[in-house]
Amino acid sequence: MKEYLEKYLAEYRSCVENYALELRNQPMPELTEEKFSLFEKTGNRMIYEEDYFIRRKYLAVYAMAYWIGRKEEDLNKLEEVIEAVCMENSWALPAHTDRKNNPDWRNTVDLFACETGQTLAELITIFQQDLKKDLREHVKKEVISRVLTPFYQSEAPCEPWEYNTNNWCAVCAGAIGSASIYLLKDVPEKCLERIRYSLTHYLKGFTDDGACMEGLAYFSYGMAYYAGFSQQYLEYSHGAADLMADEKIASIAEFQQKCYFDSGLTVSFSDGYMNDCFHMGLTCYLAGRFPNVRFPNRKCAAAFDSDSCYRFMTLYRDYIWVEAYLEKISENQFQRIQPCPDTNNSVHGKVHSGLVKEPVIFEQAQWYIAQSGNMCGMAAKGGNNAEHHNHNDVGSFLYLSKNTMLLADLGAGEYTKDYFSGKRYQILCNSSLGHNVPVINGSLQMEGERFACDRFEADKNGNVEISFGNAYDLDELDEAVRRIRFNRETGMMQIADTFTGGNGLVDVMENLVTRYVPRIRGNKVQICGGNEDCTVEIDDPDVKISYQVMEHKNHAGKTEHVFLIQWQVDVNDGYGKSKFRIYCK
Repeated sequence: MKEYLEKYLAEYRSCVENYALELRNQPMPELTEEKFSLFEKTGNRMIYEEDYFIRRKYLAVYAMAYWIGRKEEDLNKLEEVIEAVCMENSWALPAHTDRKNNPDWRNTVDLFACETGQTLAELITIFQQDLKKDLREHVKKEVISRVLTPFYQSEAPCEPWEYNTNNWCAVCAGAIGSASIYLLKDVPEKCLERIRYSLTHYLKGFTDDGACMEGLAYFSYGMAYYAGFSQQYLEYSHGAADLMADEKIASIAEFQQKCYFDSGLTVSFSDGYMNDCFHMGLTCYLAGRFPNVRFPNRKCAAAFDSDSCYRFMTLYRDYIWVEAYLEKISENQFQRIQPCPDTNNSVHGKVHSGLVKEPVIFEQAQWYIAQSGNMCGMAAKGGNNAEHHNHNDVGSFLYLSKNTMLLADLGAGEYTKDYFSGKRYQILCNSSLGHNVPVINGSLQMEGERFACDRFEADKNGNVEISFGNAYDLDELDEAVRRIRFNRETGMMQIADTFTGGNGLVDVMENLVTRYVPRIRGNKVQICGGNEDCTVEIDDPDVKISYQVMEHKNHAGKTEHVFLIQWQVDVNDGYGKSKFRIYCK
């Protein structure tokens, strides 16, 4: 275990040192009005945000370079970057500001204004003896005027996030609380009480068994800020206030390890990712607090540059919390929590083995995650169509073989203005058409809390039953039930869908999603992805199978081709049944 963490730290230091050399003589991009206004004019976020986050990269690189090496040249560069960030017109992103209706839009208290404020407050504290006094005073003035004053002088909720049950609440409240402790001597108790109360809403967003329905990436994001503030507050209160002592957090802390398959692929429901990474610092911190937390393989850990937003709260703790874990845990205790061994099954260079052995059932979230002895895996969900970062995906599933997602949950698409508007479900990855669920009477699933699974039953033997008909706004549909049986030895997945309704129920089309060109042979479809493949075999020998080619813009804004495999289900007198199986060689 010790070697596992020491290798991680060595790679981290090397990455920071290389970036410090690379960026030293490269000018930071400027934040221009032309690029800021693109979101308002076209809905494009990425062009402005690319420059914004490169600037945060400079900030994180030289902060960590100086923390690690204490070189004067890194300190000088850090001071230059800090001053430039203080001079930015707004720390909030265009997507989160309303210039038309808010005359004080520059001081919008959004995710990134809060993150920036926390970063700068932390830097002038940990480098208090090194940074120039006038720069420290400038930073304090800017953080207080841009973030702390707008928040504390407002009536709660300052912004909708203050009482939200998602990652925004943890990030913003955690960052503001952290900056307050750093900058406001003898922080008024009413300020910290407001932060504590806000964070109770964040915890309400998790199910009692610890599931984060926003997905693994947003779990890492929110929990990093929750834990970061919690530890700082614990120290500030001399041990009197421990926000990590909430009884729910022990279950929440185990969520991460339950989302990994042996190959390193991850459950990508909602705005998730199939190749997600874990933060070593956060994992060390949680493992130090909760004995059932397990470490994924080191090669699945987020590197210094894995987060394109370069959030210092997380990056700093990816270093200091790992160091602290190494220092404080004895060799005997290290052996208690073993990392998973390296295997030859890589995912974009990331390797993972042995986290999820028996199926995971999140009863309240209605998630089921399982894998077989030959490294096939699946996940299925019920839920409702009003979850945070919602996709219309009640009854959907994904299927993989080793390191290849063969039947996909596409996860997060490109974040644009439309993505978070009434047009959200016209985008393939958010629509039920972009998920492994049927089209019924020509209709897709609808968004809203009432469009939900009304029965979810699962066991540890690979059996799942999902009643998902209520996700469709169809009077003629009485019930749609999906029954899944997953063989934990062979990886074969058998699916039986039944549809019951009145005479108006006349048309059901099964719909499966893959990133790979399907090969249709009679009643079978072969899906080949790299070295892995699977076969979808429909029971009806006379079935007519076809596929559509669609375009999907992934979270990085890159266009991918997606293939929708479709076939009609025989429906007679308001009843239809579809049976098919998925298996690997």
